[in-house]
Amino acid sequence: MTSATYEDNGIRFDYPADWELEEIGVSDESEAVDEVLTISIQSKSGLAFMIVTLDTTCPAPAEMADQALSAMREEYPTLDSAPSLETIGGHRAVGHDVEFFTMDMTNACAIRCFRTPRRTVLVFGQWSDLDDEEENNEQFERLKQSFHETDGQDQEG
Repeated sequence: MTSATYEDNGIRFDYPADWELEEIGVSDESEAVDEVLTISIQSKSGLAFMIVTLDTTCPAPAEMADQALSAMREEYPTLDSAPSLETIGGHRAVGHDVEFFTMDMTNACAIRCFRTPRRTVLVFGQWSDLDDEEENNEQFERLKQSFHETDGQDQEG
């Protein structure tokens, strides 16, 4: 599958080229930039999506990941979750792997959160077994592995 690259707002990552990307919380040059920016990436089928949220107030990653899980649990009270730890963009990420059943579909969700010197980053992916679950999981892994902060002191030239 062909990839596109998002590079703006101090970050860069790859995502599927045929998915629709939308920024929420972006201000034009005449306005102050919002503290929270969300980048939403939706598959053509609508059964898979990924969200990257940047919060310059730098909340604790575990707290942000737990809030995302709590929101999921409100919507899907019987979901199953397991804690997860990994490294994303050189940063220790905490989060949850989630499975839930809705509308005759089994769904998977991955929540990861980490803090950089500039921001806290939440990476959230969700996909259904009615779509290509393996491909969507691979796309989420590609996004995480390609994530890089471009406005930090360790900026590459």
